[in-house]
Amino acid sequence: MKILEHIEGLVSGKVAIFKMVMEIAKLETRLAGLSVYPLLINLSMLLIVLMATWLVTMVLMGYGLLLSFGSPVVAILSVLVLNMVLLGFLLNYLSFNLKKMSFEKTREFFSHTASDEHDQLEKTANYETGSDGKKIKARTS
Repeated sequence: MKILEHIEGLVSGKVAIFKMVMEIAKLETRLAGLSVYPLLINLSMLLIVLMATWLVTMVLMGYGLLLSFGSPVVAILSVLVLNMVLLGFLLNYLSFNLKKMSFEKTREFFSHTASDEHDQLEKTANYETGSDGKKIKARTS
């Protein structure tokens, strides 16, 4: 009888631990849910400040080029070319990262493996084994 009481205590203890872990997970989820809204506001503000900083930097760079060259067209085109070069660099880097994330080698491996296995299957229904152990073509009646 003591063994049954010990087993019952062990099982009820494990169930209590499981319930406690689930309760902690619920509370953590609720806490994370409460902090999503401030996180989104913080990210929005960060993007606004970043864009404003970039705009001020480009305006100051354009003004410096205007004072250096004396032509507003050259200053505007210089800032535009700089931004286009940076955009091209970022797009190239983005495509590089997307290519790394696409599991290109893995998909290539599985696509070749599946077709190779399919091509290498032998049709055993059309062959018979001769007395010497070699396969010979089956007779059709």
